[in-house]
This record gives sequence, C-alpha cells and structure tokens, in this order.
Amino acid sequence: MGRRGFWALALLWLPAGIVATALVRFGAEPGFWMSLPMQLGSLVPVAPCGLPLALGCRRLWRLGYRRDAWMAGIILGVVTVAASLVAGLLGPIAIALYAVVLSLPVWAAVWWLARRG
Repeated sequence: MGRRGFWALALLWLPAGIVATALVRFGAEPGFWMSLPMQLGSLVPVAPCGLPLALGCRRLWRLGYRRDAWMAGIILGVVTVAASLVAGLLGPIAIALYAVVLSLPVWAAVWWLARRG
C-alpha cells in the first residue's frame, strides 16, 4: 500500500465512516441524494481528526503487532465514527476531541509495548 496509501486511508477513514452511516440512516429519503454533494464539503475539517488513531495503529504495526494494529483500528474506528455522530452536534472541535480521546488506548498500548521491549 505504501506511504501514499497510508495517508489516504488515514485521512479518509473517518469521513467515509460518517458518510456510510448517513447513507444507512438517510439513504432512502429522496432529498438526501440531492444535498449529498453540498454536505460532503462539510466533512473536510473532519478528515484530520482520524489521524491520531491511524498514526497510533501505524506505530503499533511498526512494533510488529500487525494483527493487533488492524483489530484496534477497526474496533476503535467504529467506536469513533459512532461517537463523532454525537459530537457532530457540538461541532468539529468536539469531533476532534472525541477522536483524540478514543485513540488513547492505542497510544497507551504502543507506549507499554515499546517500554517492554
């Protein structure tokens, strides 16, 4: 996947999760599809919010815990997408705070595993 693939995935996983959730919730409504292009622009500030989890999982991957990195990314990613829907009512700063707080378990595991050797 390389470096470009990582950065694309790191920046797009959270907005893609929010869009997928919106499609499931509102996809059957006729007005949803007409307003979708305008709403996609509002996800631009959300893109960097996925970086803390992605970078933590990348560090876990580089420590040799590849399967654990994927599992942590998937599980905490789903939780972060769900939390960002609630935080979205408060604004992009709340989404960023939720994303950082929910990535802390990965960073704690990285710190512990790096110290352990």
